[in-house]
Amino acid sequence: MSEYCIELNHLTKKFGNFTAIDDLSLKLKPGKIYGIIGPNGAGKSTTMGMIMGSLFPTTGDGNVYGFPLSSTSALKLLGYSPEFTSFYTDMNCIEYLHYMGCLGGLSSKESLDRTYELLKKFNLLDHANRKVAKFSTGMKKKVSLAQAMIHHPKVLLLDEPTANLDPTSRQEILNTVRSMVEEENLTVLISSHVLTELETVIHHVLMIDHGKLILDESIHDAQERFKQGILVLDTDNNESLYEQLKDHWSCELKSDCIKITTAEMDTLKREIQEKAYHGGILIRKLNEEVISLDTLYKQIMEGENNNESNI
Repeated sequence: MSEYCIELNHLTKKFGNFTAIDDLSLKLKPGKIYGIIGPNGAGKSTTMGMIMGSLFPTTGDGNVYGFPLSSTSALKLLGYSPEFTSFYTDMNCIEYLHYMGCLGGLSSKESLDRTYELLKKFNLLDHANRKVAKFSTGMKKKVSLAQAMIHHPKVLLLDEPTANLDPTSRQEILNTVRSMVEEENLTVLISSHVLTELETVIHHVLMIDHGKLILDESIHDAQERFKQGILVLDTDNNESLYEQLKDHWSCELKSDCIKITTAEMDTLKREIQEKAYHGGILIRKLNEEVISLDTLYKQIMEGENNNESNI
């Protein structure tokens, strides 16, 4: 048995003369949340479509827990919530989820039990008998996520799960995803443009541009590799320490801290500790600033664009 739940091997997808995915290979491990990011048209949804079996690769292959992409065995292990949802106009919430569970291979009783379990998890019990088509956007997103989970999948694919939602609803969706990963040992692949929220939930970042994979790394390792050498310092006398440092270091005095940019982090830390000790200044915080996923994205994409312009 492979240690990976999804393996994609040199996938290429062409639509006529347009290459949407170009020789893409991926390996996803169980129990992790992966974020797939990139500009519009980069190939994120096409990649998800090939994993789900709704699109067939032009060349290359892949598997889900060893089962070939688009096979019945692979599809049983996958749950999918699309960016744009549509529902039967004549079905209420219970009817819809029960129906989707039966389509997913559950018995009628199993599907009904699972329906009520998910309605409770997503705080939808009070709306169980309402027509789903008349739900708000946020509630429809919850139902879409519930239908993706109805048959107990091992891998969950979420395409823009928080798009067009208010901040409270977005956070609620992400918290639910995080808890489901822990409770059901799920692997989740999320496509999203809301990078500030995405970085709070993912373990691993995948970046695609022009159909090519340009980053495949844990979020922690990527942030370490691309960090910008900014030290955040807070003491009980920031003004005094700032005056001692500003002539030799690139410093910025903020209302609640000093920010110092340097390529000599260890030397800077030693000097700060020495000056604070001799000046009787208490250091409250001395941390290297963690690069945000948004900044990381901009850095890498700008580098890619510069490389293209030099070709």
